[in-house]
Amino acid sequence: MKIKGISYPLIFERNLGAITFEEQMKLKKAKVAIIGLGGIGGIAFEMLARVGVGNFIIVDKDNFDISNLNRQILSSLNNLENKKTNAAILRGTEINPEIKLKAYPYELDEKNASLIKGADLIVDGLDNLYSRIVLNRTAKKYRIPYIFGAAEYTKGISTIFVPKGKSYEEVFSRFSKKMKLGKELREKTKNYQRCQSVLGPVPNIIGCFEAMQAINLILGKNKAVVKYPNFLQVDIFSKEPLKISFL
Repeated sequence: MKIKGISYPLIFERNLGAITFEEQMKLKKAKVAIIGLGGIGGIAFEMLARVGVGNFIIVDKDNFDISNLNRQILSSLNNLENKKTNAAILRGTEINPEIKLKAYPYELDEKNASLIKGADLIVDGLDNLYSRIVLNRTAKKYRIPYIFGAAEYTKGISTIFVPKGKSYEEVFSRFSKKMKLGKELREKTKNYQRCQSVLGPVPNIIGCFEAMQAINLILGKNKAVVKYPNFLQVDIFSKEPLKISFL
């Protein structure tokens, strides 16, 4: 539904003061690739759309199911069995009618990974190892900052891998780092199962932190970002539920 008189400056007017008009225009021009629209990627997309990022590449092959309702902000009883990319398109255009979205309703793999080319940065909302390896290597290839995040049970972590720094595979000592992308690697990564349990606030905290990291990168506030070897760690039942640690 279009409402007369609604415009980009009016929607995001309350940002001004926290950021300058020039910085708001940087957000409008920015292009963010969000790979995975679940518990982490969905909230990252929502927050970045609400701050006024104007261009997105969104990738997710899945439809919503009832198990998503405990944590995935784009899910509801009304859109179960619908594509996550379609839900993101609807949500984004409801927030900002000027938003530009390129949506890909399939799994990221070595055959299509070039779709992220041209993005200013990448937000990781993935939950499978093979696609994350593909994303990590493609980010390196195109020299795009890669905002990593993961959540499981009551814990989560996040950081930024920069093009000239160590990669995700190197940091986590993945067996995959000497293997070529393809059938053999895909088969080996099947043993790394997706997380079967996670408490809803955890991925949402990580996704919001990824959005914050993205805003800092877009606006050039590089001293504010948490880059490897530093990580945000979330552990909601610990004495220190949020902390920045050195890996």
